[in-house]
Amino acid sequence: MVYDNDRLYNFLVHYVRWTFRLMFRSLQVCGKENIPEGSAVIYAPNHVNTLLDALAVLSMEERPVVFAARADIFRKKGQAKVLDFLKIIPISRIRDGVEALAENDRTFQVASDTLNAGLPFCIFPEGRHSQEPGILPLRKGIARIALKAAGDMGKPVYIVPVGLVYEDLRIFRTSLKINIGAALQVSPVAEEDSAHESRRILLDLQDSLSALTAEKLPHRKAQVLFLRIVRVPLTFAAAIVMLPAFAIISLILRHIKDRAFDNSIRYVACYLINPLIILILSLILLAAGLLPWWGVVGLTMLSLIAPSLYYNSRK
Repeated sequence: MVYDNDRLYNFLVHYVRWTFRLMFRSLQVCGKENIPEGSAVIYAPNHVNTLLDALAVLSMEERPVVFAARADIFRKKGQAKVLDFLKIIPISRIRDGVEALAENDRTFQVASDTLNAGLPFCIFPEGRHSQEPGILPLRKGIARIALKAAGDMGKPVYIVPVGLVYEDLRIFRTSLKINIGAALQVSPVAEEDSAHESRRILLDLQDSLSALTAEKLPHRKAQVLFLRIVRVPLTFAAAIVMLPAFAIISLILRHIKDRAFDNSIRYVACYLINPLIILILSLILLAAGLLPWWGVVGLTMLSLIAPSLYYNSRK
């Protein structure tokens, strides 16, 4: 099952958490004391920055997190297998049709089983991403999942609102503040009371997310001329190492109209794909006798810090 322990996943998730922190000039998590220990937890973050929002939740939690994502990205079998490995399950929306909505019963059961197994579950209650100010009207899915899980386990489930506040959604490698709000307790209720309880949950969650995301982060100041001059050689070296990433980013962004995906694509290209390409090329040069072993190590390490060096020099 999606919530089962997986050693490969556990290894990769540590790398993803580390590179996600590298991606930001400043990453601050506030309110971790609001996460109930030893309880079933559903994370409910606002949704403004596509993939990066999920990675933000993953970065603040030491355990694996099971996520819900829109069902249409599961249509291809190969893609569905990858998403299952990444502990992501499908959830259908009204726009997917009545038949698709019927499949949510299985998703709600998997979510309940995940919480019962001791892992946190995460769903974006707005149902879609938006970079406009404010919180969109919340969908019923999160309330239904919480009420079902509470009923299945016979004990309270806690919805933890998470406010993701980015310095600037248009710029790569800025600052991020994760505000974790007070948990909302969801206790088992009788079937006839579930509709009223669902409305209460959504209203309380809407208010909490609005408060947690009201903050505005100050924009970073431009670097002094001296520092920018000193960094020129490092920036140039970083740009050379990142050439494969630039090519990938340019190719993909050319076919995507929704600019909300830009920084997610940059993260994947810069921190996941590019280091792998540089490692493979370095090993080929090593095998050909054109690069010593320490050159392989050096280039690989440079590929990991290159995005920080390159994007730090830009404003």
